[in-house]
Amino acid sequence: MRAERKQLWPLVVALLVALILLIATASAAERDAADTLSIGDKVTISVFGQTDLSGDFVLDGSGAVNMPLAGRIRIAGLSAPEAEARIRSALMDGYLRDAVVSLRVAELKPIYIMGEVRSPGTYPFRHGLNVLGAIALAGGYRVGDESVAVLKSELLLADEREQLLSASLQTLMARRLRLEAERDGSKQLVPDARISGIAQLLAGEQEILEFQRRAREGERELLSQQVARLQSEKAALTDQARLVERQVELTREQSSEYNKLATTGHGLRTVQVERERDYARTQGEAARLRAELAKSETALGELTLRLRELDTTYMRRVVLELQDTRQKILEVERSLPAAREIAESRRRRLVASQGSDAAADWDIRITRQAGLTPVTLQGKFETTLQPGDIVQLAPKARTIEGGLPGEAAKTPMRSLTGLASQQ
Repeated sequence: MRAERKQLWPLVVALLVALILLIATASAAERDAADTLSIGDKVTISVFGQTDLSGDFVLDGSGAVNMPLAGRIRIAGLSAPEAEARIRSALMDGYLRDAVVSLRVAELKPIYIMGEVRSPGTYPFRHGLNVLGAIALAGGYRVGDESVAVLKSELLLADEREQLLSASLQTLMARRLRLEAERDGSKQLVPDARISGIAQLLAGEQEILEFQRRAREGERELLSQQVARLQSEKAALTDQARLVERQVELTREQSSEYNKLATTGHGLRTVQVERERDYARTQGEAARLRAELAKSETALGELTLRLRELDTTYMRRVVLELQDTRQKILEVERSLPAAREIAESRRRRLVASQGSDAAADWDIRITRQAGLTPVTLQGKFETTLQPGDIVQLAPKARTIEGGLPGEAAKTPMRSLTGLASQQ
């Protein structure tokens, strides 16, 4: 055992040395990064004996300073001595024989603290400042300006609005399925298998669909019966009119033949008058039947038109209601994400007001300028900051004590919203 321990000691020592070197290298890298120039830094450049070339300059978006004679010189990512050497080289490239250049940082960029702190904003940078110190500058990481009761009340209202919008979306989607079934003439709703949680709404819409279908079929049946009756009456009047027209023709022939006899003196005047009276009477009956037939045809046309108007009015109502329902679905879909975001924001603030001091309860993100490209880092309380860093502090998601309503119904409703957007 002693021999094995003696063999392990060199390995342990080597690991410790490597760990110390790694920490030292990281610390040195952080110090070097803090000492290098970056976009937005304000520097004072002095050129000995050249007052026109000296002054304060700000590194622009490309990390360069714009100096007289030499023009734009990129010095971002360099330390102060390296930047002095580059400026000296640029000035001696055809402008000055010998240049003595000194550079110092006139003003470090501030740090920006955002998120769940009491006083988010801009704060001056100090060397050695870490995330915890920045949170202290911002007044602390707890949202203590509002009481827990007020935050819970706001969260309850936000959750209620989200649930109302979600329920409204469910109702509108079920109504849309029913209207589409009415438009297509279907007797049964065809629910989408991807939609869950609206079985009761679909059952109610199915009842409405059946009622609308029965009412429409009943009205159509009544009109169809009246149409059939008028068609029968029209057929009977047509036959009767044909017989009366035949009778008129026969009466006219009899009257004509008797007139010939009366002219030759073989017929009586009274019989001739009676024949003419029969002829006039049959003509009147024929005219009356033609009028009845015309009235029957008019009534039949009106009933046929009413039957068509019934279908047209029904379909127009269905299409308009379907269009209105789709518009309302779009409006709810636009409002629902904002309502969810508001509820989530209230939830985070409540979590923050009840949060602990442990770094594990907080999500710390640091946005830092790396040359010309910003990068986002996951930070800790002890992470050392650099000039221009943007610190975003947010509580990590965790369960709120007391079981606020509306938590269980969020997942299916989000899938429902996505489906409504696709359709």
